This record gives sequence, C-alpha cells and structure tokens, in this order.
Amino acid sequence: MLLTASYTCQLWRKIIYNEWFLNKYSTGGISKHQLIGWWKFDDINNIGFDSSGVLGDRYHVFGQPTIEDCFLGKCAVFDGRSFIDLPVNDKFEYQTDVYSVSIWFWADLSAWARDQREGGWRTAIGSWHDWYPTDHAWLHLGFHVDMNISNQVMISAAQYAFNCQDSQKIEPCRWYHVVVRVNRNRQELWVNGEQVSNVDMTRAYLRHEVREPYRQNWDDSQWHMQKMHLPNILCLGSKSSQHHNPWIGKIADVSIWRRWLKPFEIRALHQQQVSIDKVKLGSFILGK
Repeated sequence: MLLTASYTCQLWRKIIYNEWFLNKYSTGGISKHQLIGWWKFDDINNIGFDSSGVLGDRYHVFGQPTIEDCFLGKCAVFDGRSFIDLPVNDKFEYQTDVYSVSIWFWADLSAWARDQREGGWRTAIGSWHDWYPTDHAWLHLGFHVDMNISNQVMISAAQYAFNCQDSQKIEPCRWYHVVVRVNRNRQELWVNGEQVSNVDMTRAYLRHEVREPYRQNWDDSQWHMQKMHLPNILCLGSKSSQHHNPWIGKIADVSIWRRWLKPFEIRALHQQQVSIDKVKLGSFILGK
C-alpha cells in the first residue's frame, strides 16, 4: 500500500513539474483573475479599447496618438499632445486601495526637454487629480527628467503623498518593464523584473510631502484610519484629465489588476519580454 502511494505521488510530481503541463495549465498567460484593465493597442480605430471587459470602448481620445509595431506586437505612441482618458469613477472594480499596474514604456529623447509648467515630470499612466477639493490622486507612474522612474500614492484629505522611486537613472529610447504594487500600507516599485523600491505607508512621517496640511483634522494616533485616494479618471499619456505631465514616447501592454501580481509573474514577463497573454509561466518556473 505504501509503495503504491509513493509511486502515485512520484507520478503526480512528474506531471506537475512537467514544462508542457505547466504551460498548458497556464494557457493564455497570466491568470486574468482580478484583471480590470488591459490595453493592447492593436486597433488604430479603437486605440483606447480595454480588453479586460471592464471598460470596453468607454474612453476619450485627445490629439492623435498612433500605433506602431514593437517587440510585444503593437504599442501606442504619444507625442506630448495626445492623451487617452478613461472614466472609472462609476466602476466598483477601480474603487480599491489594492492594485497592481504593469506597463512597458519607452521615452523619446525629446521628453528630457524641460517644460517649466510641468516641472520636468512625464507620466505614462496616471489618475492624479490632486487639486482642491478632490481626493482622486490614486496613481502617478512615470519619471522625472532629473530623477528616476517613480510612482506616487496619496492618503487622506490632507494629501499625504508617498513617493516610491528607483535609484537608477532612466535612459531615453530604451524599453522598461515597470510594475507597481500598492495597498493602503505598502507600495512597491519593480523595474525590469527586480523590486527596486518599497515604501512603508503605515506611518505618516514617512511621507514625501503634505500638500494640504490645513485640512488635517486628526492626530497621528488616527493615521491608520485615513483612507487612500481612489480614482476618478484614468489617463494614458498624462497624469490627469487636465493633461499635465504629458508622455513623449511609447507605451505597450498596459494592465491593471485588483490584486498584487506575484513576483514570479513579474519576473516572467520581463524575462520573456512578452504580453500578459503570451507569457509561459511553466517555462519560467522550471528555469527555461
């Protein structure tokens, strides 16, 4: 009996750790569980279409973003005057303080020409409506021309901003795979398959800045009760629907998840340099 059980376990182990089986089990790439936004940019006539099924063709285009071929298939090209806005305020899937964003982006050399009005910021994807009295500063992912790849999150009506930033300088005309993982207590930044930064948001004094201190009607002991901002309008190619911090370059395979992508999923995407539906997780797990 014990020999039979042992032999059966060995067979199952061989099956489970079989590259073909693992890739077959993960057909379609990363599990689409909790996927709430996915932009493949594969149709110039429907450039803002969301393939996750949550937003569909609910979007507004400003300017003339275009599509061109890239190593992932297709990518969207933004010239600093083109944007795609997606209203999400009425979508419960987006009213969350737990999410991941995965994006490939490429910045043109002209993006380093400082625009004084924008202060040197370039935002690939954002939902950063931080002017008073709104509290919709949820995502601000891009880079600063004098600094590095970064993301920001805002907490409380007093607008405590937490900045999660890479220590390495970004280079023009180079593709980067960037992932942010966010919840109310923690923010992580992954660049090219490696976690490069994390920020503890459980303590108010660790914030980068406080924008509206006069709106603070609580003390430090109540910090844990303060809510993270939630999104109103999601923007591709800028930080907000006012189209500040315009992106100059390309973005590809943008996905938003109502969960944290797992480290092995992030590393597999970068290593294989494919879109979320093409990644072979079995091959990655077995080191092939």
